[in-house]
This record gives sequence, structure tokens and C-alpha cells, in this order.
Amino acid sequence: MGSMSTTKLKDLPPRLQDRYGYRRTSVVAIAVGVLLAIVVAGMGGWTAYRIGNPEVRWKLLAWEAVAPDHTSITFEVNKGARTSVECILRVQDKVRQDLGYAIVTVPPGTEYSQVTYEVATRALGFTAEVLDCATPGDLHAPTPQFPPGTENPPQPWRPS
Repeated sequence: MGSMSTTKLKDLPPRLQDRYGYRRTSVVAIAVGVLLAIVVAGMGGWTAYRIGNPEVRWKLLAWEAVAPDHTSITFEVNKGARTSVECILRVQDKVRQDLGYAIVTVPPGTEYSQVTYEVATRALGFTAEVLDCATPGDLHAPTPQFPPGTENPPQPWRPS
């Protein structure tokens, strides 16, 4: 009986390796691949960190439809102490049309701020929310959605 050969391509002489298309992986190619993988992993980690730890964090704490002409909204903001932040507040009716819409500036000074703002409204509020808080110029929130023929009351609410 004949014996089976266990010769591998890498064990063949260079002339036969060329003939059968065997190429050694170059050290440079491996180094470039490893470096590229490290860069991609680093960018992914940095992006995940930024998403998980935004510069500005906010939370709606409470709201009360005090009267048909205003709603009181209390919210908190965590930010850098030297940073000024703008927040967009919105009060809507049962059919999700805006009754009041305000952009509130939280001044620099402390990292944590708790703000109560009186949003002037056209009718008794059904829901209130903080749409976004960000450094000036970085706000990303829906624009006011007032029914045709109506407009935002002057902000903030002031007693008559």
C-alpha cells in the first residue's frame, strides 16, 4: 500500500509554491490590519462614550397646568459649570397641537440647575415636555406646531 503524503504547500520549495499559488502573508499586511482594527475599535469606543455621556443632560421633574393661560414646568439640567444651555419647553392640548412653546436659557455658574418656568399658553395644557437642552446653536427639536391662525403667546407668562 502506498503512503499518503502530508506535505503542506508552505513546506514545498519556493519554485513549487509559486507554481501552486501559495503566498506568505506579509508582516506589513498583518501590521496594517491590526493597526486598522485598533483605530476602528477606538473610534467605536469613543462614539459609544460620547453617546452614553452627553455634554448636557436634562430631565422633566414636574409640570402643572395652573390655569388656561399658563403651565408651570420644573426640570433639571446637568452641564459644565462654565456652560450656558438653552432648553426648549412645549405645552400641548389633547390633539397634540402646541399651546405654548418657549426657549429657556440656563445661565452658567453651576453644573446642576433646577429650573421652574411658567410657559404662557392659549388654553389649559394637557401635556408638557422638555424637547431638548443643548449649548446655544446646538438645539435639535421640532419647531412649534400651532394650529393655523394661532400663535405662541409672549413668553414667559406674566400675571395680568
